[in-house]
Amino acid sequence: MVEAPTNAYAHVIANIDVSSGQGGIDYVLPSQKRTGSDRLAGAAPGTTQVRLVLKDAAGKEIAGVHPELRFEACDDGEKPHRALIQQDVELSGGLAQVDLEFDGKTVDTFRPEQVRRIDEQFRETASWGLPLPGDPDKLALGTGKVTKQAGVSYMVQAKPDNSDQWQTLSIGKSTPEFVVDKNQFPGAFSLDVRITQNAGFESRTVDERTIKLE
Repeated sequence: MVEAPTNAYAHVIANIDVSSGQGGIDYVLPSQKRTGSDRLAGAAPGTTQVRLVLKDAAGKEIAGVHPELRFEACDDGEKPHRALIQQDVELSGGLAQVDLEFDGKTVDTFRPEQVRRIDEQFRETASWGLPLPGDPDKLALGTGKVTKQAGVSYMVQAKPDNSDQWQTLSIGKSTPEFVVDKNQFPGAFSLDVRITQNAGFESRTVDERTIKLE
């Protein structure tokens, strides 16, 4: 299988309610570069009660980040208090977990488990471009017969033969099972498809193939 390039960052998506201190880490996705939405350095230290704390396997803090809080709109007269966090953190050596911290207390922890490779199981059960029954424009990719793993998600990307750009079609799936609509790629005769296994700090390409659209 083709291994994914080494990742330099992890994109942390989390939520926090600054009135109650409740929240959680929704996703941690590996990334080869900073996302366009996270060129900001985040809030200045001391100006927010929220931190993302990066720790090693022994639970020792490596670094802390004060993320930008993007507050939801509230009803008239209500002070905004529910916020979304989208923050890139550098993948330094020894990073083993990310804590969401509020007012000095840990609200949630992300710690990727040992990831099971699914290569053989994937190859034995995967579908590559078979039309769905009753809907020939919808093509089945991958397989739902792979056991879910905590902290592991899957992404599908595609590149039609009339473009040089990869498109992300789906992300955050708990199993590598996807459906592609041929109508998304007008004028294309074939589609390069790759399915990637994401596990917080690491990613790898499970398989990459070309399927016919005609």
